Amino acid sequence: MGYVLAIPLLPAAAFAVLAPLSRRLRNGAIAVSVGAVALSFLLSIVAFVATLPGGHEAEAAYHAFVPFAHVGDAVLGAGLLLDPISASMLLVVTLVSLCVQVYSIGYMHRDERIGWYYAVLSLFTAAMLTLVLSDNFLQLYAAWEVMGLCSYLLIGFWHEQEAPRKASLKAFLTTRVGDIGFAIGLLVMFNTAGTFDFATVLHGMEWAPQTATAIALLFLFGAMGKSAQFPLHVWLPDAMAGPTPASALIHAATMVAAGVYLVARALPIFEASGVALTVTLIVGSVTALAAGLLASVQHDIKKVLAYSTISQLGYMFVALGAGGLVAGMFHLVTHAFFKSLLFLGAGVIIHAAHTQDMREMGGLGKHLKVTTVTFTIGSLALAGVFPFSGFWSKDEILTVLLHEGHYVALAISLLAAFVTAYYVARLWFRVFIGPQQTSDLHEAHNEMLIPMGVLAAVTVVVGFASPAFAHFLGHEGEWPALGMALGSSAVAASGLLLGWFMYGRRTKVINTRAIKQRVDYVYGALVNKLYLDLTYEYFIVRPYQRHAAWLGRFDSNVIDGVVNGAGRSWRALAAVGWRFDASVVDGAVNGLGQLVKSAGGRVRRLQVGRVQTYQGLVVGVLVALMLWIVVKGV
Repeated sequence: MGYVLAIPLLPAAAFAVLAPLSRRLRNGAIAVSVGAVALSFLLSIVAFVATLPGGHEAEAAYHAFVPFAHVGDAVLGAGLLLDPISASMLLVVTLVSLCVQVYSIGYMHRDERIGWYYAVLSLFTAAMLTLVLSDNFLQLYAAWEVMGLCSYLLIGFWHEQEAPRKASLKAFLTTRVGDIGFAIGLLVMFNTAGTFDFATVLHGMEWAPQTATAIALLFLFGAMGKSAQFPLHVWLPDAMAGPTPASALIHAATMVAAGVYLVARALPIFEASGVALTVTLIVGSVTALAAGLLASVQHDIKKVLAYSTISQLGYMFVALGAGGLVAGMFHLVTHAFFKSLLFLGAGVIIHAAHTQDMREMGGLGKHLKVTTVTFTIGSLALAGVFPFSGFWSKDEILTVLLHEGHYVALAISLLAAFVTAYYVARLWFRVFIGPQQTSDLHEAHNEMLIPMGVLAAVTVVVGFASPAFAHFLGHEGEWPALGMALGSSAVAASGLLLGWFMYGRRTKVINTRAIKQRVDYVYGALVNKLYLDLTYEYFIVRPYQRHAAWLGRFDSNVIDGVVNGAGRSWRALAAVGWRFDASVVDGAVNGLGQLVKSAGGRVRRLQVGRVQTYQGLVVGVLVALMLWIVVKGV
């Protein structure tokens, strides 16, 4: 089963091939990236089949390990572990990535740097595949950090614009805050267990509750940054400044899913703690509801989907906090498909309407037939409407909460489900129904519509695999209870009905401005993102900038003052040092640069593009060669 190594290696090789090329050659070789991911997808299918029928028997369908360092008695190395969890994630990541790559052919075809976009996209996919195949936490962390770099490059892809540049820095720095917790957790784990190996730290030892709590909470902090959980969620809405298909990959199947995957992998440590499970449940509940409320007041279609992603990730943390590994992982799978579908659909809508503001849209349903159908499927899945995939995975989470007696979290989750259905209806009616505000509307290219059709088809059918997925992971699976299904469906229907009443009716226009004025304080808090961005700006960003400015003044005033206040000998010595630096060191560097520049200027004369000059050079060389032969013969 050595082909398992090729699954992450193929997209990594695509990056290695594309990155060194010139822009022209790279732009013409994007098929290398698409082909590599397509092959990875096919191999992922083979790997998935190899783990069937799943269950506990397939826990180590394939395992390979190569040591590269020894730290005391500990052996560090790189390994691949194929089990039911990693096999299911391989399918999700490669399928969504392949759809995004094909979609990007049409979406990004006019971009001058499309080759670099595909190169980074391939590296991103390779990092996520390495992460899910890792057999130890250290390797997982390495792939985790590569993903952070790729997200920075993709979010800031249009770096010549201010918004993407700032958004990429915000995403990079915010997720780094969480990564510090993850790194410290790894150190505590190694100090206690002497290894990072999954088999040992998850199943081969008994954790003391205090140690397990410390490691689990530190891991959770890292996952909160990567998966944009409250209060480290602030980077994800701004990350919408990047290309839309990149958002579909980053915010559906790769980066934001990595935090959920980390908690799912480390769940035995969370269970040994107990406290960490409760904290995870609280974080997920708060995030699911708060992000849903924030989505309901956004006007940018991509930011609605961004806050929706944060909210749905909160659901996954709720499931894991309640001990529902299967429920959390299944919602991760279904969400990856329907949310990437919605992001790709949003890309078509933005291209057609030439705006991201839903207030400037309307009537698109008459002109974008395929997009309307596929986007509607994704919307109904997000709202949790039967029989679409979101209904099955969300009901599993609610069932786990009910069975485990987490009634407060259950009530919050039901309220979040109501809010989800409401903002889904608000988005759909504003975009597809009502008076048309944009002219020259047309459907997208086939290379954009076909991936959306594939994701829509998967969204329709994958929910029916709910019991089979549980069995595949080695747990008992059953269909949702009728009472829970009816209750959650009623909640979803109520949210959709409220959205239609507010934005879908044609007979009467609701004065939304009057409603906003009645709840002015609440609405103002939501519009201002619960004031978290302002809080970070005033208490973290600006004090940091003031401190950096003070250090700059300290360097120029105090240190220079000490030097200037010293004796003449010290000042003379400093002057000699400065002259040496300016004359010798800078002179050597500048002289070398000038030498290369001068040599290049002379050599370039050989490539003037004139046939006569080339003929003269050839004749001159021949004459010189003949003279040399004559002299040598004499």
